[in-house]
Amino acid sequence: MNEFLTTLLQAVLVAAVPVCAAFIGKGLKALAGYLGQKSENETAKKYLAAAADAVATAVTYTSQVYVDKLKETGQFTKENQREALGIAVAQAKNLLTAEAAAFLENAYGDLNEYLKSRIEAEVRNQKMGVGTLTFSA
Repeated sequence: MNEFLTTLLQAVLVAAVPVCAAFIGKGLKALAGYLGQKSENETAKKYLAAAADAVATAVTYTSQVYVDKLKETGQFTKENQREALGIAVAQAKNLLTAEAAAFLENAYGDLNEYLKSRIEAEVRNQKMGVGTLTFSA
């Protein structure tokens, strides 16, 4: 009986986690949209939109160029996952203008940490088919 309850609980958790993640992703997207609209500063909106676009593009690029090939061969390890994150961060930084990078560093502190958190959220959103993070202008 105890094994049955453990199996049942695992099945419920496996089913519930993706649903919860999708709701959290949508909530983050809505929050980001709200914060983007709330901002009085047009420059901030422009840079936040540029960051969202850079992150979405970097995640798609990294997935197509690096991750998909490793997954096809079954070689996508934790080490490769960290390397993919590094590639995505570098790609996002390359896509940002110097002014946008300076704004993000000023607003959020460490640009790498900001981009890593946005990239992780974007990877989850793309996996769940939720779409990309956007900031309204």
